[in-house]
Amino acid sequence: MTNKNNAQNGLSPTDFLAKKYFDQAEKHFTGDGVPVNFKKAVDGYAQSAKLGYAPAIFSLGVCYIRGMGVDRDEQKAYDLIKQAADMGSIDAQFTLGHFYFDGSVVERDYKKAVEIFMAAADNDHPGGMNDLGYCYQRGLGVEVDLEKAFEYFMRAAEFEFPAAQNNVGDCYNFGRGVTADAGKAYLYYYRAAQNGYAIAQNNVGMCYLNGKGVKPDFAQAVHWFEQAGKQGNPVAIANLGFCYETGRGFEKNAEKAVQLYTMAADAESAPGQYNLAKCLRDGVGAKVDAARAFSLFKRSAEQGFPVAYAELADCYARGIGTKPDPELAEKYKKLAEEAGYPNSTAAFADGGEN
Repeated sequence: MTNKNNAQNGLSPTDFLAKKYFDQAEKHFTGDGVPVNFKKAVDGYAQSAKLGYAPAIFSLGVCYIRGMGVDRDEQKAYDLIKQAADMGSIDAQFTLGHFYFDGSVVERDYKKAVEIFMAAADNDHPGGMNDLGYCYQRGLGVEVDLEKAFEYFMRAAEFEFPAAQNNVGDCYNFGRGVTADAGKAYLYYYRAAQNGYAIAQNNVGMCYLNGKGVKPDFAQAVHWFEQAGKQGNPVAIANLGFCYETGRGFEKNAEKAVQLYTMAADAESAPGQYNLAKCLRDGVGAKVDAARAFSLFKRSAEQGFPVAYAELADCYARGIGTKPDPELAEKYKKLAEEAGYPNSTAAFADGGEN
């Protein structure tokens, strides 16, 4: 009876058993009817992989990439994913592109990554489309082409791929490859936010905070910053602190703002570092600590956060938290002027980008 059913399903007994192991592993990985257990998932993927089942080989590779149920091992992950890719797995081929893009295990090769992303995109893989758009936007492995980048982001967005929806929002927000349109930017950010994408949730919050593409609504801004913050997005946590500091959506609470800025700064959020530094310099919500303020302004500036340049220049010019250094003061003053922030003393909220 079992063999007859297998034949009807087009599966050999070996393939049937491999798929059975794989399906059981998937349940343990996702918590479908059983508690999440990555170790059991890995065991199931491994049993299925031994029988030559490409989806299991790929999933086992992903576990090695992420260190889920097994010690993280990029070389082992690469070997498994390449094996699955050679067997025709589109997901594995796409993931293989990231090894070349990131330069992990294999030598970084943007052109090779683009080639792989393009093949995935040709097979309607939304991740391949989105990453290909990113390469065209940044000129990685191809010449910069903002219009083509927008086209690939849009194609991926039509598959409800949240990162691409957010990227389409960025294109409309900043006029990259398409005419700027704040209303359309908000709509695409919102679609991605509804799909649980934390960066987009923060961006929706910024739209409500600044009234960009939608009417200002501080309560909605706070709601979306909180949603992104629950997922650990440090920029959203910093922006929530900004709302507490400035009394937007909350009563002003400088101490709470400092707590949130500290969380964001510890997670290497440049706006979090900047705003915390400002509070420590001025004694807002915390005791004055000039040395720590200087260190945070410097960390923020080193990440390319433009509003930090003027503050760092001021620290070097007046010896705030560091020894005076006219040469460095002039350097950061010029950077601030070039970035359009010659004077920057207010709290700052940031949309961030993917």
